[in-house]
Amino acid sequence: MEYQAFTLKYRPKNFDEVIGQDHIVTALKKAVKEQRVHHAYLFSGPRGVGKTSVARILAKSLNCLQGPTLNPCEECLSCREITKGTSLDVIEIDGASNRGIEEIRILRENVKLSPSYSRYKIYIIDEVHMLTQEAFNALLKTLEEPPPHVKFIFATTHPHKVLPTILSRCQKFQFHLLPTEKIVEKLKKIVEREKVEMDSQILYAIARTAEGSVRDAESLLDQLIPVLLEEKKEILSDIASFLGIVEETSLNEITKLIIERNIAAILEFINKISKEGRDLGVFINNLVEHLRNLILVKLSPKIFKELSSVSPHTKEFLFQKAELITLEELLKIMELLIEAKGISKKLNTLRIPLELAFIKFCYGEKELNKLSFPSSFRSQSSYSEQFPEEKDWEDILEGSIDEEVSVKEKEKEKVEELPDLNLKEIESHWLDFISQISKLKVSLASYLREAKLSLTKDGNLILGFPKKFSFHKEILEKEKNRKFIEETLKKYFKKNLRVSFTLLEKPSLPQERSDCESKEEGRLIDELLDTFKGTIDTDNE
Repeated sequence: MEYQAFTLKYRPKNFDEVIGQDHIVTALKKAVKEQRVHHAYLFSGPRGVGKTSVARILAKSLNCLQGPTLNPCEECLSCREITKGTSLDVIEIDGASNRGIEEIRILRENVKLSPSYSRYKIYIIDEVHMLTQEAFNALLKTLEEPPPHVKFIFATTHPHKVLPTILSRCQKFQFHLLPTEKIVEKLKKIVEREKVEMDSQILYAIARTAEGSVRDAESLLDQLIPVLLEEKKEILSDIASFLGIVEETSLNEITKLIIERNIAAILEFINKISKEGRDLGVFINNLVEHLRNLILVKLSPKIFKELSSVSPHTKEFLFQKAELITLEELLKIMELLIEAKGISKKLNTLRIPLELAFIKFCYGEKELNKLSFPSSFRSQSSYSEQFPEEKDWEDILEGSIDEEVSVKEKEKEKVEELPDLNLKEIESHWLDFISQISKLKVSLASYLREAKLSLTKDGNLILGFPKKFSFHKEILEKEKNRKFIEETLKKYFKKNLRVSFTLLEKPSLPQERSDCESKEEGRLIDELLDTFKGTIDTDNE
């Protein structure tokens, strides 16, 4: 039997086989049944959703020798020729290659001729928006006063490019992109008829890649089946690589790592998909859509179920993970990913901006300036010898020799002060402490990352948050969360620490600068008095 492409082999032959366009099918069936078929229709919508297929079905319904009928017989001469595209009375014209005024003039002359053997002479003009303005104007007169035996069916992906004078003379129908579930149903029927076994996750991957286009999905399936038959295997990762997408299991994996803020594993994941030759741009698109699904789960599970294009397994995963990440965090990582894609156009590489986006998210802008070695290294004397602590810049500027202490002695003092837990020591171990928290409560760890630390004279720890993070403060100061943090601090630092939370006022930089200037001015005055053995006369003040 001669091979036939799936897009032709499984093209709908009657109204009942059309999927996902019920609003259009219902209206056309009623028009045929009541013999109220308009002389001109405009079918608009994305590619591969059934515009020309429905146009052919309408033509068969009108010209079937047993009709007009809602169910063309598919056996009469008219039905067979329309299906093959060889009918003398159903003329299909490509608007892209027959766009000039001369072609439309020929059409106008032929319109006057009666049908050869059918009820109507039907013109199906695909991509009608490609016609020139002169061609549209030439067609206008025919549309205004068409012969009773002529019907026009226009199809276009860009209805806004069609002249308003043409639009006003047509009945307009807008075709929609198909839901993933509808496409998967169609693909299941095809694989059953082809007697091929295929995992449903592969069908979902194909449907997602098609992005609502049935024709694209059928083409991908047609392309994929020989590969599966030849290799005798169904490896989802191989299929995803073949389709140029990231499979749902991998999207679930990276989402889990994002929630855990496991930057090391995230970078390994990026390295892995890069080595496999995956398109990182497609990866970002897939991941942003995946995270958007998480947002829908949090905001409106009902809308998520209606709009989502994921498999049942992934739906379950998203509902489980939605509680572990905040809406603010989701918006932040999506913003960083979209920003990375924009930056990549300037750098001609996507991997570096992508990695930086994840690093920014996992550590937060505040922590990027405080990255340090793990505490296990900090406690070793070899660390202090190899990496001496930097002096305070004020000491360097003042050139204070009296305050110079050897690096080794400083580090020894630091280790001795560990039980007393000064603020500097807590800050140096803070990131490691947060990583311990994240193993138990991921969301609390993410809130703690934005805190600014301070100690009271009594040794109590104060966690301050900018006003934009007031939500973090409200969550953390709940009794159960505060107790959990205090208990974890005790286990980690071996010391009881009371914790309180506050909102920070934004510091005034000009005021800080003037304080520094006053301090420097006072020091210089003291030096002058010592040098010249003088005093300050305050009697005139």
